[in-house]
Amino acid sequence: MTAAASPRRRRWGIPLATAVIALLAAFAINPSQASAAEAVPVCNPTATNGCVNGILQDDAQQPIAGATITLSGKESGTTTTGADGTWAFSVGADGKYTVSLDPSVAKQHGLKGSSETVEIAKASFDKQRAVVRFDKPGLAASGSTGASESAGESGGSKTATASADSASANFGKRVWQQLYSGIIFGLMLGLMSVGMNLVYGTTGLSSFSHGEQVTLGGLMAYVGTQMLGMPVWAAAVFAVAVGALTGLVQNELVWAPLRRKRVGTMQQMIVTIGLSMALQYLFQFFFGGDIKGIVRSVPASFTLGPITTDMPTLLSAGIAILVIIGVTVFLYRTRLGRATRAVSDNPALAAASGINVEQVVRIVWILSCAMAALSGVLLGIYLNGISWNTGATLLLLMFAAVTLGGLGTANGALVGSLIIGIVADMSSLVIPSDMRYASALAILIIVLLIRPQGIFGKAQRVG
Repeated sequence: MTAAASPRRRRWGIPLATAVIALLAAFAINPSQASAAEAVPVCNPTATNGCVNGILQDDAQQPIAGATITLSGKESGTTTTGADGTWAFSVGADGKYTVSLDPSVAKQHGLKGSSETVEIAKASFDKQRAVVRFDKPGLAASGSTGASESAGESGGSKTATASADSASANFGKRVWQQLYSGIIFGLMLGLMSVGMNLVYGTTGLSSFSHGEQVTLGGLMAYVGTQMLGMPVWAAAVFAVAVGALTGLVQNELVWAPLRRKRVGTMQQMIVTIGLSMALQYLFQFFFGGDIKGIVRSVPASFTLGPITTDMPTLLSAGIAILVIIGVTVFLYRTRLGRATRAVSDNPALAAASGINVEQVVRIVWILSCAMAALSGVLLGIYLNGISWNTGATLLLLMFAAVTLGGLGTANGALVGSLIIGIVADMSSLVIPSDMRYASALAILIIVLLIRPQGIFGKAQRVG
């Protein structure tokens, strides 16, 4: 009996042991079990990871530090908010994620909710950055409909009417907010474009490396505030001085020798493309690929009618306006400015009348690069950071603004920049925000079909 049972036990024992091992492995390696998400100080989306990040502020827009943020979904993790209220997770799996905050913290600081669900698509990780703000109405808060369902038809009708009125009011507020943002962005774009247009007017050169001068200004401001401990205003002066110096060095070492050798503007333009690529990789090598914050503190926001803004944004816009007015006065009210306009109109005639063309071009390069550096500082403060390719992403918009306003006209560049900025930001009301720059370039094409010389450009006869 025992001998007969032994083979039977051996016959069933091996499959049974295999099943037990497989079951234990299934519990140990459960596909539905969340892996660990990486909590990072700053998250930048790449082709292999997406980002779930945000900033925790109270109802007075002041940062909440040391609060625990929990992420759950295909990947999970826990982190605490920094001194400026920021937090971030880097995730490697796509899907829906729930971000949770301790309800007692939310209640203590008057926040709109304590949890929100966001979705990350792996197909476009390099563009995926899910931003969660608990101080604004979230997706979880907007899903509560129990009260309206129990109110009956009359109550439901009133709720629907109130919701429609609220949606209309919110849309109107968004229109004003986007218009304001477009004007601010247009002013900063104008600060970049005016200098680029001055270089084109005096030399005929379209500089593809002008965007890197913008990036350089922002990065030098970062070095001043975060590495050298300077106040923001001193770091801005330092950045502008570095930008002006690079303009002088570029002209003396590259552009002046090329002009003396009578190298054509097309060949010089190709040199600017190579210089742009070299500077981009130098910035990435020395500063890395993440976003560099010029200031760490979160400014307190306030409302002006339907517009929400903060003091750094208003100061940046004011500085941009003052500098543009100063450049206009320089061009039209000073002897050197009139000489600059003369060189822009006809270099040969200006030289024949006794104007030192090379001296004028040297000053234009210094002024152009200094303005680009200042715009990089203001843009870094406005956007809460600067990265190695910020200027490169704005280069096409600068060319669009210059061409739209009229090549070689400083005031035309400003008007073109304002149009591009407003159209780009306002178009995000009706199209995806990723396509807002395409709408601005479409406006450029339409205007050039109607008026090829641009808004303020002079029609020229060819042939």
